[in-house]
Amino acid sequence: MTSGQGAGYIVAEVTVRDHETYEQYVERSGPVLEKYGARLLAHAFAANGELVVREGGREFERLVLVEFESLDRVTEFYDSADYQAVVGLRHDSATSHVYHLQGVPGA
Repeated sequence: MTSGQGAGYIVAEVTVRDHETYEQYVERSGPVLEKYGARLLAHAFAANGELVVREGGREFERLVLVEFESLDRVTEFYDSADYQAVVGLRHDSATSHVYHLQGVPGA
């Protein structure tokens, strides 16, 4: 991580409609995440109590939190030809809200 710059994150709220296709997405996106130095920090499921929505009434099945060295690296990953070649699998198999955000410098 560059000094003074916080990490970058992807936060995704996901509800899977087609588990077989979503699993293909997970398998194919894993090496791309690795290529861009991503670290999976959390992958929680509502169905088994790992995820509890306390406020706001959002309804989704799972929450994913991925860390990158910077927000620029998040953008590089997301816009890469490698990721764009697989993201359609997620679009076809799940409803998701995906956020890119800047971490707090020095945290």
